[in-house]
Amino acid sequence: MKNLVLFETLLLFCLVVSTRIVSISCLNSDGLSLLSLRKHLDKVPPELTSTWKTNSSEATPCNWFGITCDGSKKVTSLNFTGSGVSGQLGPEIGQIKSLEILDVSSNDLSGIIPSSLGNCSSLVYIDVSENRFSGKIPDTLGNLKSLADLYLYSNSLTGELPKSLFQIPALNYLHVEHNNLTGSIPPNVGEAKEILELRLFDNQFSGNIPESIGNCSKLEILYLHNNKLVGSLPESLNLLENLTDLFVANNSLSGTVRFGSTRCRKLVTLDLSYNQFEGGVPPELGNCSSLDALVIIKCNLSGTIPSSLGMLKNLTVLNLSENRLSESIPADIGDCSSLSTLKLNDNQLGGELPSALGKLLKLESLELFENRFSGEIPIEIWKIQSLTQLLVYRNNLTGTLPVEITKLKNLRIVTIFNNSFSGVIPPGLGLNSNLEILDFIGNKLTGEIPPNLCHGNKLTVFNLGSNQLQGNIPASVAQCKTLSRLILRDNNLSGPLPEFSRNQDLSFLDLNSNNFEGPIPRGLGSCRKLTTINLSRNKLTGAIPPVLGNLQKLRYLNLGFNSLTGLVPRKFSNWKELTTLILSGNRFSGYVPPDRGS
Repeated sequence: MKNLVLFETLLLFCLVVSTRIVSISCLNSDGLSLLSLRKHLDKVPPELTSTWKTNSSEATPCNWFGITCDGSKKVTSLNFTGSGVSGQLGPEIGQIKSLEILDVSSNDLSGIIPSSLGNCSSLVYIDVSENRFSGKIPDTLGNLKSLADLYLYSNSLTGELPKSLFQIPALNYLHVEHNNLTGSIPPNVGEAKEILELRLFDNQFSGNIPESIGNCSKLEILYLHNNKLVGSLPESLNLLENLTDLFVANNSLSGTVRFGSTRCRKLVTLDLSYNQFEGGVPPELGNCSSLDALVIIKCNLSGTIPSSLGMLKNLTVLNLSENRLSESIPADIGDCSSLSTLKLNDNQLGGELPSALGKLLKLESLELFENRFSGEIPIEIWKIQSLTQLLVYRNNLTGTLPVEITKLKNLRIVTIFNNSFSGVIPPGLGLNSNLEILDFIGNKLTGEIPPNLCHGNKLTVFNLGSNQLQGNIPASVAQCKTLSRLILRDNNLSGPLPEFSRNQDLSFLDLNSNNFEGPIPRGLGSCRKLTTINLSRNKLTGAIPPVLGNLQKLRYLNLGFNSLTGLVPRKFSNWKELTTLILSGNRFSGYVPPDRGS
């Protein structure tokens, strides 16, 4: 009897064990490989935890989270993009031979990209971007002859770009930007005959741009900016008739720019900024008829602006700022009928502004500051209704501000300081627009301050210093809640100062060298963001309001050379940030702190 019980127990044990063995062994090889991969992952979503496990009723992982299979139950896609997964991508990935799509982008994966990935010969699409992968890009990826899309961007990859990648015959997209890759761009880049997008920016690539890149006849997007590339811009780039975007900014490229053949007619964006080129702007760029943005900032360019740029009817942005361009703006620029931004600032341009610029009916931003322009701004420019920004400061411009400026409803920023404009500021300025920054310092303007400059309740900077203005400060200025900077120094303004009690954002106030009289307004004590107050060289009287002691952020206070009296408030000891204090030239009684920081 004992033997019979022992036999039944043993039989039952064998049945249980055999059932478990069957349940494990029935999962196909892809499933087993995925379970091995799972061991390298730390944090996974609940959907993965609940499905990536053995199940006696399933022989394949085809119903697991992120998994897709083909008709023969082989895993063809592993996709858990943006699923909050952390850990590492294990070498077992190389065992999934039918894998066509691998997308683990936008997670928190780290460690190396396994070289075994090169064994997945069916791969067409790899995206491991936006993780924390480190180490080198596996050379074995060059074995993937069907690979079309390779996205490795936004990781911490190091080392050189493998030459083998450019031997992948089907490669269309290679994105490795935002890494720490070094070395030269492989000279065999031209072998990638099918490549459409090559994005290598924000790395530390050095050396020359290979001339062979001109063999990538299907290339549409080439991003090489923010590296350490040297040498000249390859002339072979002129062969790329499908190129739409070329960015090489922020490198150390040199030599003459020879770019702009008749084959560049699909080019939409060209950015050559922040390099060390020689010579001028290539006139041949006028051939690039689809060009939308031409940006060549701080490239040491000299000579004149080519009139051929006027042929670019689709151009919306022309930025040639911070170079050494000279002579006048060609009138042909007025033929760029789509232009919305014209930036020619910080050059050596001169002469009068062409009235043909008035034909730019879509122009929003005109930035011509820091040049040598002279004469008046043509009335045609003042009539461009789309203007939002007019920045022409530090030139030799003259003439008056026409009434047309008051009709520019979109105008937000006007900076004309350090010129020789004269006459009165049109009284209606501000009524029809939402002015934000107005800086007229250092001209020869006369008359009174217009009363409606803050009509749109958006004015933050209001600078009219160093002119010949007279009259009072309009009450509307003191009620301008958005105002942060007010400079009216060196004028002939008079009358009492407004209260400023509503200017809660005011941080900088300079009214020195005028004829203001009466007391210092108590309302300044409520302007808690004030860091600078200069009321010196006026005719102010009375005592210093103790409430100024509330201004904890105050660093500069100059009340010198007025007719102030009374005691200096003890609350001034609250000013912990104060570095400059000037009270001399008044009639105070009692202890007067000595000037400091003057």
